[in-house]
Amino acid sequence: MYRPGQRGIRLLSSAVTHVGRVRHNNEDNIHLWGDDNYVLAIVADGMGGAAAGEEASRIAVETVQQHMINGVYAKPHDYEDIDEYDLAEKLETAVREANLNILKRAVMRPEFRGMGTTLTMAFTRQTHVVLAHVGDSRAYMVDGHDGHISQITTDHSFVQALVDAGHITPEEAENHPMGNVLYRALGQSADLDIDLIQDVRLQIGDRMILCSDGLTLHIKPPEIAAIAMSSTDPQQISQQLIDLANSRGGKDNISVIVILVGEDGTNKMLDAAEAELEVTLQETKDPTLPASSLPTATPVKYTASARTYSVGVWHSFNGMHGEGEGQDIYEPVQ
Repeated sequence: MYRPGQRGIRLLSSAVTHVGRVRHNNEDNIHLWGDDNYVLAIVADGMGGAAAGEEASRIAVETVQQHMINGVYAKPHDYEDIDEYDLAEKLETAVREANLNILKRAVMRPEFRGMGTTLTMAFTRQTHVVLAHVGDSRAYMVDGHDGHISQITTDHSFVQALVDAGHITPEEAENHPMGNVLYRALGQSADLDIDLIQDVRLQIGDRMILCSDGLTLHIKPPEIAAIAMSSTDPQQISQQLIDLANSRGGKDNISVIVILVGEDGTNKMLDAAEAELEVTLQETKDPTLPASSLPTATPVKYTASARTYSVGVWHSFNGMHGEGEGQDIYEPVQ
């Protein structure tokens, strides 16, 4: 169960998206909202062609924004006391609203019919993570001690279903001709199954990676882990992953969000100051002196180093319009 108030933790995060080297428009949408202890990260990979895919991913993330940031939840730390199961339910409701808004938009605008999007989001509160997931964008966790990488989400693709059923091997899945066909995505139908993943626990040094399939098309999980462990700067990690995917062809839009669990140097300084003050008090204490003559603690404010993203502000990134190749498609399960 999530318990707020854990000391010594500081979340560092970065989000980067790139159109790639083949397509002319970026149908991905990525978002970050948070502070040093709370981060909501979203990756949405639109599909449907040209502006339609971009419209679907935009609607998805904007709907989540409106649902998650309003009323009593105006700032990241406002989520401090909400129960983990209630948070998961809130994420699920946001995804369902996004799905319905996409369907409504497609009915109103015929040119957007058939549009859809994946959506993978993770709400990290210190070391506790809750995820909501639809589609084939992914969330990985990289162990900060041994560099082992684990895929937290499951792809909702026909190829993954074949792997799960034992019909093909993971190696055969890598080059399967139906690799870009999804059986579950936002915008497909009003009845949407959503994967909710709870009880994910991080340790200091761990990295959480969210990405679109434009990254995993070119970079295998062990390589993602190696790059994630090569730096403690999330911005550098995300940019290196983008650059490597582009160097190998960049056949699709590429989006990466990195969340790193770091130690809070501010707490270390505060602990040291408290220890020093305690020693001073012990050395100064004299039963013959009045209590008013003992030294008193003076509140000290430590300012953390600058972050890439402002506290409590949504940051969204997408690309330009145009025609392109390599689009994902989705089909219902028969």
